[in-house]
Amino acid sequence: MSDDTISDLRNRVLGTPQEAHLDFIYAQSHASRVAALQKSVDYACNLLERHKDKKQGLEEDQITLQICEFLEMAGFQAAHDEYVAGHCDIVVKGRDRFLWLAEAKKHSDYAWLNKGFMQLATRYSTGVEGQDHGEVLVYCYVKDAKATLDRWRIELEVKNPEVSTEDSPCGNPLLFCSKHKHDASGLDFHTRHKAIVLYWEPKDK
Repeated sequence: MSDDTISDLRNRVLGTPQEAHLDFIYAQSHASRVAALQKSVDYACNLLERHKDKKQGLEEDQITLQICEFLEMAGFQAAHDEYVAGHCDIVVKGRDRFLWLAEAKKHSDYAWLNKGFMQLATRYSTGVEGQDHGEVLVYCYVKDAKATLDRWRIELEVKNPEVSTEDSPCGNPLLFCSKHKHDASGLDFHTRHKAIVLYWEPKDK
């Protein structure tokens, strides 16, 4: 396809899940692939949030499988519980050895969230080029997801002094990013931490 045709197609799907996958297909760098994939993950998580009344009582794996299915339907090579030096919650592969991993945790306490981060950082990830980004998904069935994520950010830094954090570049207050030197590769490993808002206690009756 010519550049003009691709640009026209992208304009037609602007602001939709199809735009994210189109960006992933035509990405010329690992960074662009990560950005496109993260956008698609955001769409998937928002579907959960929009139908949170139907997600009450689900286990971690049941929720995570729905995210994987969305990514598959969007055209990504996504798998749930695939073996990558252990059974990782979400594994997405792409060309040029691209590998993106995510650990998903239903928030109960911050030690549980830290376990997910440590699994991602020290068990599953390689930390090599094109495989140096991941995500911790926090399923928030508790009230005030922002307060939960803010506290998790503090706990993450306290429990892992080698980790530095920063606000999300997109300005979303329910996201933050962390960076640390990967033990195996010696390169920087980047993790996005995302709260998924699933608290549902209607007071209209």
